Amino acid sequence: MNFIKTSTLTSCLVLFLSVALLIGCKPIFEKKPIPSKDDQAAAATAPSSALEPEPEPEPAALATPEPTEIEDVQSLQSMDSAESDIDAVGIDIENNEAPAPIADDGDDIVKPDTAMIRDIQQALVNAGFNPGPVDGKSGGKTTAAIEAFQKENGIVPGKIDKRTLRALGVEF
Repeated sequence: MNFIKTSTLTSCLVLFLSVALLIGCKPIFEKKPIPSKDDQAAAATAPSSALEPEPEPEPAALATPEPTEIEDVQSLQSMDSAESDIDAVGIDIENNEAPAPIADDGDDIVKPDTAMIRDIQQALVNAGFNPGPVDGKSGGKTTAAIEAFQKENGIVPGKIDKRTLRALGVEF
């Protein structure tokens, strides 16, 4: 009887873990993008290479294809869209300058080591707060000084995060 309970429990556990594994994993196969109407129309009008033989290539001296009006319009449209994409990103074309990337990682918690705590304590002293002795040991005065600094600078008090370290000027 005890063997049946253990066997049933093991079977349920294996089934549960299998389902959890299937639900928790990423799909192995990625979906292919659905072709747009333009792609479908181009595929329908393009000659099939299996049905028609390819024309022989012309010598380079003789082959000077003139761009057609449609190609000109398409190239102008692609240039306009490229310029609007560049404008949307904010790149200064004349000076080749891109804006600095904007990343808000200020809420990331940092676990300081002894040297960083010493730098934090010194920065707090420089900012006019009393963290106690600058010895690299985080005590009650250091914690209180950090929280007071965070409150004064509009930072959510309690944890040492990247925003706090940037405000103090401490490298992390």
